[in-house]
Amino acid sequence: MTNGTTAWVLPGGSTFGAVQAGLVSALFEAGSTPDLLVGTSAGALNSAWLAGDPTPRGAERLRELWSGMRRRDVFPVEPLRILAGKLGLSNHLMSNRGLASWLHRTLPFRRLEQARLPLTVSATDVDTSEAVFLDSGPALPALVASCAIPGVFPPVELGGRSLVDGGPAAFMPISRAVEQGADRVYVLPCSGTRSLEAEQARFGVLPPPKRPARSISGINGAALSAAMFAASTLDMQLNAARCELYVLPSPRVDRLSPYSFGYSAALIDWAWRTARDWLPTARPVPAEPVDIAGEARAPRGTLEITDS
Repeated sequence: MTNGTTAWVLPGGSTFGAVQAGLVSALFEAGSTPDLLVGTSAGALNSAWLAGDPTPRGAERLRELWSGMRRRDVFPVEPLRILAGKLGLSNHLMSNRGLASWLHRTLPFRRLEQARLPLTVSATDVDTSEAVFLDSGPALPALVASCAIPGVFPPVELGGRSLVDGGPAAFMPISRAVEQGADRVYVLPCSGTRSLEAEQARFGVLPPPKRPARSISGINGAALSAAMFAASTLDMQLNAARCELYVLPSPRVDRLSPYSFGYSAALIDWAWRTARDWLPTARPVPAEPVDIAGEARAPRGTLEITDS
C-alpha cells in the first residue's frame, strides 16, 4: 500500500450490512487499514463498531455481532403500531427502542469523538432535505438517526433537527471522506452486481426473482433506490479524479429480504472470499461514467418514442 490517508466508506443496506463484515476482514488480510471511517445507516453501525477497535480482532467481533443478530433485536413486530402507521395515525411502523437498547449494549464508546479513529455518520434532515454529518456528541442518538429508515422507524430529534436515515441524502458519502483528507477511499457496499446464483450450497434455494414493483410503496421504494444509486455513481465519477478510489465487489441481494438476518453468515463468507480474490488485482474506479459497482458504463442510446 502507498502512503497517504485511507478512508473506508460504508453505505447503507439494512440487514445486508453483514456483507461489510466480510469485506472488512478481506481488507485487513490484504494489509489495508483505515485512518478514518464514514458510514450511513447499517454502514454507520459497522463504522462505529470498527472505530472502537480498528483491528483484525475488531473485524472478528463485527462478524460475531452480525451472526448473532435477530430480527426481534432491530425490527420488533408490534401489530397496533403497524396498524396505526398503515392508517396514517403515525409516521412509522416500528419502534426504535429495540435498536437503541441493542446499540447501548454493544457500542464500545458513548460519544462519537471517543472512537479510536475519526468517525462520521450521516443522516438526512427531513425538513430541509440536507445531508447531516455527525462526528461528535452522543453516539447512540446519532446512530439511531442514521438508521431511521423513513416510514419504518420514527425520525430522531437531534440538535433542533428532525433526522432520518442518511441514505436519501448521503447514501455513499465519498465526497465527505475526501473533504476530510482521504487520498485513498475504499467503498464497502452492502449490495452490488454480482450474482449469487452459483451459491446454492451456501444460500439454499434462493427465492424466485421479484416482480417489478406495482404498489405505490413499491414504486416509491424503487424510485428512491434509483435516486440514491444515481447520486452515488456521480459521486464516484467526481471523486475518482480526486483520490484513489476502489469499490469492493458485493452481491445482488434483490432476492433476499432486507428484514431477515437468516443469510448473514452466508453473506459474510461470500463477501470475504470474493473480496480476498479481488483485492490483489483491484483497479481504481475510472474518472468517467460508471455503474454502482464502479465499473465503466457502456454508452447507451437515447430512448426514441415514435407514433405507432
